Amino acid sequence: MFFYCIFYQGGVKTVNIGVLDDNPAILAFLSTTLKMDGHTVTAHNSGASMLEAIFPTDSSSSQQGVPYDLIILDLLLPGTMTGVDVFFAIRKEFEFWQLPVIVVTAVSGPTLEQFRRILPDDVPLLRKPFAPRTLRQLINQLTEK
Repeated sequence: MFFYCIFYQGGVKTVNIGVLDDNPAILAFLSTTLKMDGHTVTAHNSGASMLEAIFPTDSSSSQQGVPYDLIILDLLLPGTMTGVDVFFAIRKEFEFWQLPVIVVTAVSGPTLEQFRRILPDDVPLLRKPFAPRTLRQLINQLTEK
């Protein structure tokens, strides 16, 4: 069984967030913004890195549970593992309510519509660039209990 805990620090909800983006500038922006909001952030620049954190191959780590309350991931990643691959690997093991995912992407037009058809309807999709306020609102909505 999976449980996660959201802490309140000075009346503000703090969430443990895993962020995946291959662009170092966007990764730094997201990490800094979220940390300024009081969240704990672990940044990943590859799908393999994020999946290793969520599903460690080291058996001693696997007993600790999932390290994140929420995931933010980019859809387009270089290499053989896309953000869509990472998303579906997470969804194979965790329902939306167990480990919420926010998808961010710079794609638009037909490509965006194609991704929208692939992803479940309950997955929030933010198109880059987006206002930090929009991301904050989504995090609050997805972590309300």
